[in-house]
Amino acid sequence: MPFLEKDTDKMFLIGAGGFLGAVCRFLICELVDAELGVLSVNVLGSFMLGMIMYDTEYLGFIGPKGKIAFGTGFMGAFTTFSTFAVQSFGMTFLPAMGNISLNLLLTLTGVFLGRSVIKSISSRRI
Repeated sequence: MPFLEKDTDKMFLIGAGGFLGAVCRFLICELVDAELGVLSVNVLGSFMLGMIMYDTEYLGFIGPKGKIAFGTGFMGAFTTFSTFAVQSFGMTFLPAMGNISLNLLLTLTGVFLGRSVIKSISSRRI
C-alpha cells in the first residue's frame, strides 16, 4: 500500500491530535452536565476551527502540518456530532428541538466569531 507509506506523517499528526482532542473533550464533559458539555465542546471547537481555517487565509501562523494535527485530528476528536445527535434523539420533542437549535446556531456563530477574530488580527498587522 504505497499511499500509506507517503502519508505516515499525516496519520501520526492526525492520531496525536485526535488523542489530545478526545482527552480534552472527556475532561470538559466531566466538568459539566452531559448536554451542556457536548454543546460546550461543539461551540468551542467550532470557534477554534474557524480560527484555524481562516488563519491559513489571512495570517499564515499555522502551517500545513499544524492544520492537519489541530484542524483534522484535534478538532475532529474534540467536537462530536454523533453524541449530539444521540442526545437529541433521546430527548422529548421540545428539549430536542432546543438542543438542535442551540447546537446549530451556536456552532455556526462560533465559526463566524473565529473567522472574525482572525480577520481582526490580520487587519491590525497591516
